[in-house]
Amino acid sequence: MLRLALLLGSTLLMTVSMADADSAPVASVQSQVLALHRMSTQIEAFGVLRISPAAITHMTTLVPGQVASLYVQRGQRVTKGQKLLDLKLDPSVMQTYVQAKNQLVLARQDLAHQQQLLSAELTTQSAVDAATHALHNAELTVRTLKDEGADQGTMTLVAPRSALVTGLSLTPGDHVSPDTSLLALGVDEKLQAILQVDPDDALRLTAGMPVRLGDVFAAVDRGMGQVENIGHTVDPVTRHVEVLVRLKETPLLEGTPVRAHITVSSENLLAVPRASILQDVQGSFIYRISNGHAHRVNINTGHESGGWVEVSGDLSPGQHIVVLGNYELQDGMSVREEVLP
Repeated sequence: MLRLALLLGSTLLMTVSMADADSAPVASVQSQVLALHRMSTQIEAFGVLRISPAAITHMTTLVPGQVASLYVQRGQRVTKGQKLLDLKLDPSVMQTYVQAKNQLVLARQDLAHQQQLLSAELTTQSAVDAATHALHNAELTVRTLKDEGADQGTMTLVAPRSALVTGLSLTPGDHVSPDTSLLALGVDEKLQAILQVDPDDALRLTAGMPVRLGDVFAAVDRGMGQVENIGHTVDPVTRHVEVLVRLKETPLLEGTPVRAHITVSSENLLAVPRASILQDVQGSFIYRISNGHAHRVNINTGHESGGWVEVSGDLSPGQHIVVLGNYELQDGMSVREEVLP
């Protein structure tokens, strides 16, 4: 009787133990295979788009005058031959033109006279050459003044090529002196980014490094380029170093503030998605799946790029790492795994 009771008790205990095992929680998780990822170390900087100085033409006048009419404004696109402004020339210019025409008449008469003397062997060839040179100079002076409108009293400036008006500070009625810049035209396809970079970061840059550009308030890339020149001085006002970036292409306009990401280096590193990393008082950790169970692995994190985080610890490529459902896990817990591509 006693033996039968012990046998029944043992059977009941085994049944309870099996029931406990069957009721152990199983978590459904999603995992990814741990692999190397291309990680880029980048420097963030801010700046503005400007037309390269080499692509800017300054329109000037060699004679004094007064702005009579203005046909364009700053930021306007113009085409080749389009009117820019009318400059009413100073009365002294007309006087200079009259004098130049008189000088041209005298130069022609002198050359004819010297040629006659040479035919009569009363002068030398060098005298004829000098008279010829004087005539050419007189013709050039008259032609230049005429091109400037001196014969009509008004000079009309036209665009030498299709461009963008990048500089204009004149208004109708303004008086201008010789060699004054009337306006500036730039080829807006020749944009460059002028970035302000922290001095410590500037020391890490070299010409040719790739650059991604975007709007200051948007995360979308709007242009590509590469570092062209790194300044060697710190601006006393901004406390930054100026870095020039030559653009390959961008839909952004001249004067647009930009955010830039300069790629300093790029290498293959062991990395996991940011969502797979958990933290507690012991530090950062992830869950690795082995034989249907989740095991905690303490890790050190490094560089982060594009949602991926560099990790190091007891890890190796090919292992399955929990990326979704990890908040429900405990070390050693059974899991039902769905491997993501």
